[in-house]
Amino acid sequence: MTRKPDIEAESPILLRNEQRTQSIPSLSDALQGERLKAVIENYLSYYASGEGHTARAKRYDLQYFLEHIAQSPERIDYVLVGEWTLQQTQSFVDYRLSLGEAPSTVSRRLATVKHFGRTLAERVHGFINPAREARGPVQSVSRPHGLDADEISALRWAAHPDNSNKKDSYVAKRNQYLVELLLATGLRADEVRLLLLGQISEDLHWLKNVKTKGRKFRNVYLAKDLQELTKEYLVLREAELIGRYPEYAKLPPPLRAAFPVFVSFYQAELGEPASFGLSPKTVWRIIAETGKRAQKNYVDLLGNLHPHRLRHTFAHGLLDSSRDIRLVAQALGHSDVRTTMRYTERTEEEIARAIEKKNSESS
Repeated sequence: MTRKPDIEAESPILLRNEQRTQSIPSLSDALQGERLKAVIENYLSYYASGEGHTARAKRYDLQYFLEHIAQSPERIDYVLVGEWTLQQTQSFVDYRLSLGEAPSTVSRRLATVKHFGRTLAERVHGFINPAREARGPVQSVSRPHGLDADEISALRWAAHPDNSNKKDSYVAKRNQYLVELLLATGLRADEVRLLLLGQISEDLHWLKNVKTKGRKFRNVYLAKDLQELTKEYLVLREAELIGRYPEYAKLPPPLRAAFPVFVSFYQAELGEPASFGLSPKTVWRIIAETGKRAQKNYVDLLGNLHPHRLRHTFAHGLLDSSRDIRLVAQALGHSDVRTTMRYTERTEEEIARAIEKKNSESS
């Protein structure tokens, strides 16, 4: 297995052996003279080396930031870390907003730049994060949109193999299980895509050690109604693997455990379990196509459906049933409960109804 590079060991400045012997403050001075592009590339090799949505977003964010500081393509390779200032960071925020980017997108770009600066500050004594005091656009907190009961029913109808329009019975069942798992667990698209067979407990009650953001792990419960579907899917998955790759039947359990739960056979090689995994685009396409079929039974935004909306659906349902925001935060894998608090926001219409109800009860 390829090991992720250590940001410190790979940095053009941070941990050169010869510089270990220099006084610590000189590292900060030397970093100022490093080319910003090289330091960014080193950061990305550690924090955004994958093909997931978050990794791609980080790469775009810092590329745009570097281009903004350089001001011309000819200077991109020559911009120094010392040219990065608070004013440059704030100017970057204002410029992206002037292009018409959504405030949420600009806020994410700024968060990436701030994390980059914070990472350098943590590793180089005396370096001050230039983006630390930069301010992002002020946004009103809005409640994420989930699916209502009718939409969920329409989506499940569309995901059922009988209605999937897929000639391959395995692919139809796989896609149905993907939809149901997202609805029932609130997992992120990449968390589902990267699940391995060995992470499913023998009793089918738990997904073990699911890697979440920030390199943290959590166990995810599979409700009773999902356990039977899990069993059905795994039986069909095993039969499909053996049918296509007879040698798979001879693999010992520890090797089988390294294969993805959601298997694709496009360009897959038996000796490379990871090659059987779904791509990020495939996961999004499955959900989008299922949403479009669901529109036949329910006219709404299901035609633009994406995996995260199913996560929002799970969050709303769990909050409504438990009334426990910390429980929901833990189930979603949020490290900060303030992120989960978005689900408690109420619409203006809900506020109006509550006021009318209060007034009618007091009169």
